[in-house]
Amino acid sequence: MSARPALFQPFPMLAGRRAQVFRHQPQYRRPRHFHEEPEINLVARGTGIMGVGKRVVPLVAGTLLYFAPGQDHALLEESSDFVLYVAALRPELGARVAGAASKVALDAVQLTPAVLADELALLGALDRARDISVVEHRLAELFERSLSNVPLPHVVSRRIFELLRLDPKLPGAALAARLRTGESGISRRFRKDVGVNVVEYRARLKLMQFIAEVDRGASFARAAYAVGFGSYAQCHRVFTRALGCAPQGYFGGQRAVLTEMTVSMRGSGSRPSRPGDGASGPRAAEPAG
Repeated sequence: MSARPALFQPFPMLAGRRAQVFRHQPQYRRPRHFHEEPEINLVARGTGIMGVGKRVVPLVAGTLLYFAPGQDHALLEESSDFVLYVAALRPELGARVAGAASKVALDAVQLTPAVLADELALLGALDRARDISVVEHRLAELFERSLSNVPLPHVVSRRIFELLRLDPKLPGAALAARLRTGESGISRRFRKDVGVNVVEYRARLKLMQFIAEVDRGASFARAAYAVGFGSYAQCHRVFTRALGCAPQGYFGGQRAVLTEMTVSMRGSGSRPSRPGDGASGPRAAEPAG
């Protein structure tokens, strides 16, 4: 099964939150996407198929998946009784939780029925929790537990991932030198494990850093050079391919509609809201392109 091009879509997190959990609904399915927030998916009931890079992962009750920053994924199929909980952390919180921002998962973990029941009780409670600090603390603990169990890829892929997270500007030759191996070999290893080649993953990291630089007040050109693009024209091409619109459009108002899913308050908790139901925040839209 061939993977469709991935779009950059920020995780739909409530303003002011550093951690978020919600229950997936079929109408909120997103296209293949990636984002800077580390994310966990936990299947409560039913069956489905998740696309992760070039791989497909079968989903059943108790399946837990971890997606690292920049790792693309998409829910490809789901049964009529499918129930999925989705949780994520802001990058600054994820970086402090068992290295959540510097790890990449290889395969799914299958929880035992007893452990699944405990985790689902926690997620259901956090979806309704009043205290934001409690949500952040308990979700951080969930990530820490999960990351202690998820299988990780080959050490070469892990080192590439870590080095690029620290410095996305590192070229392939420099990565190979750090790892004392051939450039073609590390590229093949990384693509097999992570599901995307080194060049594309590096571009995703640069793109996310570019957005952060512009948000901090840098001009497009200055931000492009700061994160390692050779020119603003190159940055423009990568940006447009990954988001379906140019930087001018994204920062001029398209950012909101690219999320494709909204979140709103439900009493003291949170939930994904149907586009057009009056919730505040971004309105869903079909992905560009």
